[in-house]
Amino acid sequence: MLYKYCEERGVAHKRLGKLIVATGVAETAKLDMLQRNAKESGVDDLQLMEGSQAMEVEPELRCLKALLSPSTGIVDSHSLMLSLLADAENLGTTISYNTAVISAHVGSEGIELHVCDSKELQNYPVGSHVNPQLVLLPKLLINSAGLSAIPLARQFRGLDCAFVPTPHYARGCYFTLSQTKSPFRRLIYPLPEDGGIGVHVTLDLNGLVRFGPDVEWISDDGNDPVSCFLNRFDYSVNPARCNVFYPVVRKYFPNLKDGSLEPGYSGIRPKLSGPGQHPSDFVIQGEDVHGIPGLVNLFGIESPGLTSSLAIAEHIVSRYL
Repeated sequence: MLYKYCEERGVAHKRLGKLIVATGVAETAKLDMLQRNAKESGVDDLQLMEGSQAMEVEPELRCLKALLSPSTGIVDSHSLMLSLLADAENLGTTISYNTAVISAHVGSEGIELHVCDSKELQNYPVGSHVNPQLVLLPKLLINSAGLSAIPLARQFRGLDCAFVPTPHYARGCYFTLSQTKSPFRRLIYPLPEDGGIGVHVTLDLNGLVRFGPDVEWISDDGNDPVSCFLNRFDYSVNPARCNVFYPVVRKYFPNLKDGSLEPGYSGIRPKLSGPGQHPSDFVIQGEDVHGIPGLVNLFGIESPGLTSSLAIAEHIVSRYL
């Protein structure tokens, strides 16, 4: 679906393929499990490879076995978002920038949405009551606020708190490979780890190589909704974290040289499971779950949320419109 959209709209993208690698004997059985799970989910083009086969196509790689996903690719995410924005505006959508939804009344009689200028929010002390500047009465409200989705849902009076999960936030840092051309032609992924998908090799359309993300749990429970609404999360990258990256990356890329990693950027993931807990899937929650007509909550939409965005939208339209 995403490939088709990018081709039709002229959004830059490239189908590179991806190798998910097992570097230890104990990991090889997990590749079989991933392939079975993929088939059960309708993905039938994955190919199991011996380490020698994988290293033949990627000479810098070291692994015992690998799972090839030939359909995996990369996209210019900024251009994709601009294209989606243009589509929305061409269909008559009004985009209200620097505007925050701060609370709502929801119930069988409809939804009352409370809105405030984002600049006004900056003047409110932590924990204080925020007065709305505008009240909207939508027929359909899709709470797709990402990091703020759960803190916002907590402000929906009339929504049973039993349907609002506990948020967990994890910062993931990326480091850039400097002063060398890409050692790989494909994306290289280790097996998933606790809290994330593992420190993997990602390439952009300009050939830049990044390693990441790692998992750094943030002690934030979303109890300060204003800070969430204003995105006051710490996105700094501690250069010292590269000391953790080198041994992890060298498990599958042993020729990584000391001093070749530079701080790149970080992102915050909205997760539904915390440290040591079993990973959670996306939650798309409508009236059939919480009983509120016209309200759809999207919780825990982290990676691969961008890849899944069109499919998520199609699902919501087909089920709730």
